[in-house]
Amino acid sequence: MIALFTDFGTRDVYVAQLKGAILSINPHVALIDLSHNVGPFHIRQAAYLLEKSARYFPAGTIFVAVVDPGVGSARRPLLVHTQAHKFYIGPDNGLFTCVLERELLQAAYVLQQTAYFLSPRVSATFHGRDIFAPVAAHLSLGVDPMCFGPCLTEVVTLPRTMPRVVGRMVEGEIVHIDHFGNMLTSIPSDLLRDIQPGQAVSITMHGTTQTVPFLTSYAEGQKGQLICLISSDNEFEVACTQGSASDYLAAHTGDRIVLRW
Repeated sequence: MIALFTDFGTRDVYVAQLKGAILSINPHVALIDLSHNVGPFHIRQAAYLLEKSARYFPAGTIFVAVVDPGVGSARRPLLVHTQAHKFYIGPDNGLFTCVLERELLQAAYVLQQTAYFLSPRVSATFHGRDIFAPVAAHLSLGVDPMCFGPCLTEVVTLPRTMPRVVGRMVEGEIVHIDHFGNMLTSIPSDLLRDIQPGQAVSITMHGTTQTVPFLTSYAEGQKGQLICLISSDNEFEVACTQGSASDYLAAHTGDRIVLRW
C-alpha cells in the first residue's frame, strides 16, 4: 500500500497527478490518502502529523510525503527505511523528524537513478509527481531500495523544543490546532500524573491566565466552556466543548503555553 501525505490541498490537480504517476507504473497498488490539508510549507506541523498518522499503519507501508518549500533547490530527495520496516519518500528537509524519533533509522537513500523517475526530464517545481510518486510505485513492485541511489547514514532533522518542568509547572508549545480548534501540545501525559480529574489547571498564554477544569472527555464540559484533558495520543490538550479553543485563546501553532496546578 502507498499512503499519500501532502500540503497540496484538494482544489487543484496536484494530488490527481501524484496518483496518476503511481498508477501508470503499478495500476494494482492500494492508494490511501492520509491528508492533503497540512498548512502550506509548514514542515514542523507536517512532521508531527505524519508521525501521528503513520504509527497506525502496518510494516511494509510506503509513505509519499510532500511538504517541500525547497523543491528545485539543493535539498536531497530521499527514500527512508525505518527499523519498523516502513518506507518514507520525500524531501530531506526535516519532514521525517518525528517518524525517526519513534521508528528509528534503518537506512536512507538519495534518489538519483532517473530510470525510476516518471521521465528523464524532471520538473523543477513538482518532484512529488516526477520523482517521489514514481519511486514509490517501483518500490511497491519490489525494486530493492539500494537501486534508487547511494545510501546515507543520517538525514536532516528539525530541532525539538522539549517541555520544561519545574515542580507543578510545565512549559510547552502548541504543536497543532485541529479542525475543531482543539490545541494539541508538546506536553506528554506522563508529566501530568499529579493532576486529578476535576482539578483546576491554570493555563498562561500571551501573558494571560485562564483557570480551566481538567476533565476526561469533551462531553464533561458545558457547551462553550474551555477545558483541558489528555488527548487520544496521550498529550495535553486544550479544548472548548462544542467550540474552538484556539479562537477562544487567539492561539496559533508554535505559541508557548504554561500549566500550573
